[in-house]
Amino acid sequence: MLIKKLLAEPERSAAKQSKNTFYSNGDFIIGDSPKIKYAINLARKVAPTDMSVIISGETGIGKEYIARFIHENSLRKDKPFLAIDCGAIPKELANSELFGHIKGSFTGAISDKIGVFQKADGGTLFLDEIGNLSYDVQLKLLRAIQERVVSRLGDDKHRNIDIRIIAATNEDLNYEVKENNFREDLYHRLNEFKIALPPLRERPEDIKVFMSYFIESANKELNRNINGVTPEAESIILNYPWYGNLRELKNAIKRAVLMAEGESIDTECFPSEILHPEINENQPTAVVSQEINDNSKLKHASSEIEKKLIIETIQEAGYNKSKAAKILNIDRKTLYNKIKLYDIKL
Repeated sequence: MLIKKLLAEPERSAAKQSKNTFYSNGDFIIGDSPKIKYAINLARKVAPTDMSVIISGETGIGKEYIARFIHENSLRKDKPFLAIDCGAIPKELANSELFGHIKGSFTGAISDKIGVFQKADGGTLFLDEIGNLSYDVQLKLLRAIQERVVSRLGDDKHRNIDIRIIAATNEDLNYEVKENNFREDLYHRLNEFKIALPPLRERPEDIKVFMSYFIESANKELNRNINGVTPEAESIILNYPWYGNLRELKNAIKRAVLMAEGESIDTECFPSEILHPEINENQPTAVVSQEINDNSKLKHASSEIEKKLIIETIQEAGYNKSKAAKILNIDRKTLYNKIKLYDIKL
């Protein structure tokens, strides 16, 4: 696969790289910026080892693709690679999803189930958004990693496992440890090696490369023949913050290719939130993907009132964001997105 070849090659001339390094594996694009090259070099170095890895980075930046690259270049490459989104698992089912259960161990357990730890035996288990796991599941996860054994829910038998753990997060786990939301012993067990993926807005030299690839991809998918962007449209793309990173850029380009009337994308092809991000900052639903609970204090607040309420609540909670989120009746991730959205300085 070409992405493996590109990632595995140690050095090439800048001229050659600019032509080829935007080839993709799914949605993941390799850029030319020094920051992404450094991150990829770290992934290349740690891949042949059995070290646990934490990959940090914002939503949509490609953490799973880096995890797959590490697996595919490891001694476990012929064994399973399993990815699980810890943020998408209902808290009451996390234990079962990770470790399995036996029939009758809880209401609804109508048959035995093997957890992902056993399914990934011999290979790599990728735990995305690991910060969303509850404290009790974190404890069982720690024991499984330390002792290399797991037991299914309701079962007293222990099964040996041999897996490599790669975890990913868009949160600051160091901060979560200090706030007692994430176990410090588990953090240190996972953090044998860390790779921080830079957000797209910190890699402006890459955006044109990604833009070209996404136009080409959208042309094929939508049966269009768009050959580029106008200077004005390019300026919009280069100056937009792209908080959704590659995922957001891909969606924006695909929409623009569909909307284009001529052979080039112009500013009319973009929605207002991209054309006027400074206005859209007062419209949190455009950025925050989590739904606000009907009982939340934020549900019917205007943007300015909402921002003021968040600041006052965080201060009231002694700058403990987890406590503030509970007071506001929203989850921590929603609160973090709101803080970023309103550029709240604490």
